[in-house]
Amino acid sequence: MARPSAPWPWFPAGRRVRRERRSLKPVNRRRFLKISAAAAAGLAGGGTLYVAGRGSGPLEDHEKGTQKALDRRLGGGRAARLMEEIRAEHRSLVPAVPYIGGRGNPFTEWLICGAYYLAVYRALSAEGHNLEEAGRIIFETFQAMADHPEWVLRLVGRLKYNERYLKRLRKAAGESRKRRYPGDWVAAFVDGDGVAFDWGLDVTECGICKFYRTQGAEALAPYLCLSDYVVSEAFDRGLVRYRTLAEGDRLCDFRYKKGRKTYVFPLRDGWPPRFLSAA
Repeated sequence: MARPSAPWPWFPAGRRVRRERRSLKPVNRRRFLKISAAAAAGLAGGGTLYVAGRGSGPLEDHEKGTQKALDRRLGGGRAARLMEEIRAEHRSLVPAVPYIGGRGNPFTEWLICGAYYLAVYRALSAEGHNLEEAGRIIFETFQAMADHPEWVLRLVGRLKYNERYLKRLRKAAGESRKRRYPGDWVAAFVDGDGVAFDWGLDVTECGICKFYRTQGAEALAPYLCLSDYVVSEAFDRGLVRYRTLAEGDRLCDFRYKKGRKTYVFPLRDGWPPRFLSAA
């Protein structure tokens, strides 16, 4: 099959999405309706928070979240300069990102985000920040994106992670086992019993881990996995996950049950992850 000239035809290299200066809060009626419509339409893929922002492009709110995290830690001047370096690094990475089916594959969004956070890590590393510091800023980026009123997040979670979403994810998992794209995920959808869990996903090959391996950045993957904690807590997804490929296990065992406490090994109650305290 011929590969498109750009990894993501709707997000081409060298063109920035137009950015508008809008506050994340407060949520007025017009914005509330926009959030609800975006989530109901399934504009977001597997687990990121940008629908809660504005239903914007796949990286716009990630960049805003990074800017906020850097502002808190480094101050506005250094943060602004670093953001330009992150964008430049990301543009250089785009041609290396494997094509896995474009927008027809919901895992594509995960890969887009993975490439962006590799750019964050590299820009921070060039400034002298170590892996743990970069991982913390990535975690705080997701926290910044989740900085919305709880009722908004809960509503978006209900609209986004609905039966339509599960049907699409089930289909994508089935397609992934055909191994049509070497850089893709391979996963199996797991039906729950409604008691132990509602539904799950067993991931035996991770597109982000594969991509990071080709980029010599495997050590970053466990930190990016921690973002699932923030997403689950924000949207009340009740994720429990004990194993990840990024930490050397044979699979990632995602299990979701709405309303229960999130537990993402090695992160129970926020930062730091256990692999740091055990070091």
